[in-house]
Amino acid sequence: MVLPRALTPPADPDLPDPTPPARARTSAPRRLDRILPAVVLLAIAGFALLGIGSPLIGQATFAATDEMVSAAPYSEVPEFAEVRPTNNYLDDTWDSALPNTIVFADQLKNGNLAAWNPYTAGGVPLGATPNYGLGSPLTLPFYTLPEWFAPGIVKLLEIIVAVGGMYLFLRRLRLGTAPALLGGLVFASSAFMVVWTGWPQTRVAAFIPAVFWAVELIVQHRRLRDAAVLALALAAMIFGGFPAVTGYTVATAGVYLLVRLLATDGGRWRRSVGGLALAAGGVLGGVLLTAVQLVPWVAFMSTAFVEGRGQTSDAHLSMASLVTTIAPWALGSTNPYGKVYWYLPVNLVESMSYLGAAALVLVVSAVAMARRGRAALPRATWVFFVAATFTWLVLIYGGGFPLKVAQSLPYLFSDNFVGRARCVLGFLLAVLAAVGLELLLRRRAEAREAGAAPATAGAGRLWGRAWVALVWGAVALAGVLALRDARRAAFLADRPTASSLRRDSLTLELGIGAVLLLLALACAAALWWQGGRAGGRLRIVAAVLLPVLVAGQALSFVVPYWPRADRATFFPTTDAHEYLRTHLGPDRFAGMYQAMTRSVESAFELRAATGHAFVDRRYGELIRSPSDRANFASTHVAVGGGLTAIGSPALDRMSVRYGVSSLAGPVPGTPRPAPTTTGLTTLAPGASVTRPVPGGGPVRAVVLNTVESRQWAPGDRIEAVVTDDAGREVARTDRRIGRTAANQPLYVPVAAEDVAAGARLSVTLTVRAGEGLAVQAAGGAAAVGAVGTADDGLKLAYVGTAAIFERTRALSRVRWAGTPVVEPDSARRLDLINSGTLTGDQVVLEQPASAGGGTADVRITSEGTDSTEVEVTARGSGYLVVADPIQSGWTATIDGAPATLLKADHAFVAVAVPDGTHTLRFQYSSPGGGAGGWLSLAAVLAIAGVFVAGAVRDRRRRGGRRPLVSSVPGAPGAPGSTDQPGS
Repeated sequence: MVLPRALTPPADPDLPDPTPPARARTSAPRRLDRILPAVVLLAIAGFALLGIGSPLIGQATFAATDEMVSAAPYSEVPEFAEVRPTNNYLDDTWDSALPNTIVFADQLKNGNLAAWNPYTAGGVPLGATPNYGLGSPLTLPFYTLPEWFAPGIVKLLEIIVAVGGMYLFLRRLRLGTAPALLGGLVFASSAFMVVWTGWPQTRVAAFIPAVFWAVELIVQHRRLRDAAVLALALAAMIFGGFPAVTGYTVATAGVYLLVRLLATDGGRWRRSVGGLALAAGGVLGGVLLTAVQLVPWVAFMSTAFVEGRGQTSDAHLSMASLVTTIAPWALGSTNPYGKVYWYLPVNLVESMSYLGAAALVLVVSAVAMARRGRAALPRATWVFFVAATFTWLVLIYGGGFPLKVAQSLPYLFSDNFVGRARCVLGFLLAVLAAVGLELLLRRRAEAREAGAAPATAGAGRLWGRAWVALVWGAVALAGVLALRDARRAAFLADRPTASSLRRDSLTLELGIGAVLLLLALACAAALWWQGGRAGGRLRIVAAVLLPVLVAGQALSFVVPYWPRADRATFFPTTDAHEYLRTHLGPDRFAGMYQAMTRSVESAFELRAATGHAFVDRRYGELIRSPSDRANFASTHVAVGGGLTAIGSPALDRMSVRYGVSSLAGPVPGTPRPAPTTTGLTTLAPGASVTRPVPGGGPVRAVVLNTVESRQWAPGDRIEAVVTDDAGREVARTDRRIGRTAANQPLYVPVAAEDVAAGARLSVTLTVRAGEGLAVQAAGGAAAVGAVGTADDGLKLAYVGTAAIFERTRALSRVRWAGTPVVEPDSARRLDLINSGTLTGDQVVLEQPASAGGGTADVRITSEGTDSTEVEVTARGSGYLVVADPIQSGWTATIDGAPATLLKADHAFVAVAVPDGTHTLRFQYSSPGGGAGGWLSLAAVLAIAGVFVAGAVRDRRRRGGRRPLVSSVPGAPGAPGSTDQPGS
């Protein structure tokens, strides 16, 4: 049988067709050849530019800081009171990823390569590890552009890299230009690449196609430079952080490499082993290139506080989430103010499974056309992608025994939620979508040859039709099961409200998805159908409509999801930040009740005991010991709930000088009940009511008991002005009313602790809202209670956009201790630290120590992100204590000579200091003595050498070429000559 050129492989079936444009011209009308690539490029541009939108032209910021300003202290700022974020699933992006990137970028612009961030969670590695993706090439815009502008450019680069990598890989698989570009669009708009935007995760996943492209280069060429390409692609992934994405990619690409080598080499084991060796060298090269961060990362994570990350076989995505494949908003949105909020138990970021209706049709088409798919692609490629897709679908959505087996492997599946493997699944599906379009476009050439070629054997046709029926039947069955589970989830979510809101929304969204699915099916059928001239025009319309459908539905997904916040919300400074900046000094604050509990304040270079980061294990144990355990996770470091732990002695030794709380939080102190209530009254809007403050001064808060449960409008506020007997203003607070609960206290904190004991005080209350505030009354007027001072080591020092409590017993972060207390047992040591019996002159050590007993003056002479220098004038021996979690990766010197870092107060360090005046310097250095940096430098030089050598060799080969045909017998290039070109 004579195959059409579209199906005829080149001489080497595993090398790309040298003339793919000609092949495309024979498989589709020439107009379609010219039009379709341009249409797909326009679809990609439309998706990127319209999807990111106004942040690309500086009218907004591509950061979810609108959610940030909806929390304290920003929520008390009038200009932010009306801000209502449309996506509250992007917490980690603004509370961890962005602040750490801002710190690093600011330091870099000042000439400092910050390896350590001292401002969050006591102090954590920053540029030393890949945790925040600071070494990713896609993070570069943060170092050259305004930080509010950079996130949008980063996303644009992600899309370019994802699409470009897919194009290179799919062209290697002999696909035409338009299908290769469409595959890139499908991947860039797939669930993982959309919902993880703003995290480093998508910066990692964007390079997945590049890794597969490099692997395919190795399969086809077996050149050393191809291994170098793999090293660069893998290094880009590793530098991006989030190793699970890299792990899933390497595992899948490794199987792909093995399958391709076995199929291509046909039992030539030496050749296969050579290919494997090149790939292994590429992986090793990628690891060595990133050793500068990997070595410190391994060292840090070996001592990090990590728990609760173990996985079980029932920890997978539900079938219900599959309905979002064609209807992204079928199970609710990210907007808490919207009609239907996401209601699956697993959150939207982890569950979303979007691919797109048109892309799904193309995927199923590629799988259904098995014979054509195998013929069109290099050997074993179609089989691999179908099998790999099925395997990941089973693991991600089925779980059970297959997932249990995978979780028995070390690290990858056992410590990471399998749903995050959607990064690789999205890539695999995008490849199949591109293959589906390619096969549909080639259908015309197949039909043209059918008349001249013998008909396919009947048995073959029968098996082909059976396979098609099986594929479409399996997809239909999966859809039915997903719909069943989704309706059950919607019913359970609706039941408490006795409504059908979620079921109705599910039906509507799936209806839209079904219409798009049918339209895409019609386009695929038009491409498959072979008619006359009218059929050719219909094919053009159908082919053009498919990328439009892909991009159009993708935009309906990303536009409501991706952030576009007002530039004014990008890490603005409030009065609370200014107060801390003025008063905090070298010590720490702790974010307490719904205020400054994350890592946001890193961006302001304010040292926090709390934050969102992986922390040292001992630090985690110390800050957790006085806390409500529910408020501490491996990466979310919080102190207590409802300010219950604000007076903890452990926080004293952690140098927590201030505690910051939302104005809506409870106020610690001595309760002073209101007079006995006799009824209800309403504080009318705009009217002022003056009442005595029970117990007089000093006072921390006045308290009302509300009688109505409701959420007040963002601009609804209550003002309290405290005055003394002479009418002088003592304190003033203006706070949002927020949410009130029936028969529950409404605290209005007031900074009136400097008032003389027993001084008579009054408070004037004014409600500034559209409606009155109903409260309990005494004697016909509002019943006002109060919170007085207590012997708890606290002072309400400031009330503005937040309530800031000074912790008067806190020890200095860099301090002198003349008396060592030795306690080697960890549990007893923590109990001792929390007992409150230690004095400020004592330090808890874990090993026998010298007697000490001296006193000293301590002065910090310089301090940066990675170093602290202290001058100590000691009168006798003792210990300089630094209350930072720097037991690993840090070194110390005394007067330039190495000093021993002693483990102190469980999580911190101390250095024994003799009598006299000394200079102590603490320095963060890469664990491993800088070995990681030297390994990376060696890898850079080696890879550069590989590319240079390859370029020189190519140049020599081009320079040594002779004419292919000569009229002189025996001349170079002539028939019979032994000096043939390329020999």
